[in-house]
Amino acid sequence: MTDGWARVLAEGPGDLHAMLLQSVYADLRAAFDAVELHDVSRVAYLAHRLKGSARLAGDEPALALCASLEKVAQAGDIAHIRLLLMQAERAFGIGLRARGDPVS
Repeated sequence: MTDGWARVLAEGPGDLHAMLLQSVYADLRAAFDAVELHDVSRVAYLAHRLKGSARLAGDEPALALCASLEKVAQAGDIAHIRLLLMQAERAFGIGLRARGDPVS
């Protein structure tokens, strides 16, 4: 992540960071729902969004997992999608806890 984004999130309005967190969790929930429907196109779209959120947050482990998730979803491997999605959820949680953010 560039220093500019880190500064914006750190020094910007308090609700900016909260909005990013809310978006991440909404996208994760939607991705899990899409997996249940075997909608791999939707999962790929959401993985791309999550990848952008991870990049903005500077969360390298989540970024790598979301990039893998996007590729696997494009390939349609639903079993592998589930595994990567659970790992991405954990990676985001770990990254957010490391910064002292509440994780629901």
